[in-house]
Amino acid sequence: MLIREQGRSIKLLRAERSKDTRRHRHVVIGAFRVDEGVPAELLEQLNQAERRELAQWLAVWRESQAMGRTHAVLANASSALDQLVATLEVATGFLTPAEADALWHKLQAITRGLQRGGGPRPNQTTQRPPPHLGELDLFDAPPSPFPHPR
Repeated sequence: MLIREQGRSIKLLRAERSKDTRRHRHVVIGAFRVDEGVPAELLEQLNQAERRELAQWLAVWRESQAMGRTHAVLANASSALDQLVATLEVATGFLTPAEADALWHKLQAITRGLQRGGGPRPNQTTQRPPPHLGELDLFDAPPSPFPHPR
């Protein structure tokens, strides 16, 4: 049996051998929309092996659709987190202690999810300590308007 997918429509074809030409030709058994499920009349036309093959194909198809949705969510996760960080930076002064506590619980849930995912933790970047009062930080100092003496 051949299974052809065209958008949301699924077509089932059976290869039958022609007695006249001794060639195989594909005969349409039936078609259905994935959203509506397989009609009972169509299942009655299939033999046991074809039903098993269709069930396996539908299971793999549904799994691939779920993976596609997961990939779409993961592709947008970084921008959603960036937007969340920007929102938290703006809202930090306006949060009540109860709202802040609820946010901490949600952030801990995100941390647990990342740990369950098994991805490696990023290395923490070491930052230079700020210069003490009265000391000059030569790396972050603005460039002098005067050229260097030669």
